[in-house]
Amino acid sequence: MLAKSLMVTHIATVNDDLPVDDLCDVLQAAHVNGLPVLNAVGELVGIVTEQDVLYGTMGGVGDGETPQLLVRDIMTSPAVCATSDTDIVELCRLMWGMRIHRIPIVSDGRFVGMVSSLDLVRAVAEGALRP
Repeated sequence: MLAKSLMVTHIATVNDDLPVDDLCDVLQAAHVNGLPVLNAVGELVGIVTEQDVLYGTMGGVGDGETPQLLVRDIMTSPAVCATSDTDIVELCRLMWGMRIHRIPIVSDGRFVGMVSSLDLVRAVAEGALRP
């Protein structure tokens, strides 16, 4: 089974110049804990998660006035990516080895979808993925 059979294509994305305060609103509105990050020309440049928000903003706690952080300041870049023809066993290996929960799917540097650990769990539950 290939990534294209599991990937979700209607995923919210954020731009790398979005203020982190606004990112928090997007994460809550989308009911997700991580999003792909695109640059001004629509190329995938990273992934940003709730953990990035927590760890990225901790340096400013108690410092008084702090500059507005942008998504590019806290995101993980480059993102671990795959293509739509990547076998889902390889996706599992990547997630396990990198300790990540989502892999953006790209075509020619453009974000086209996402496979999450939950998508893989569903595939296992449906019998599509067997050891």
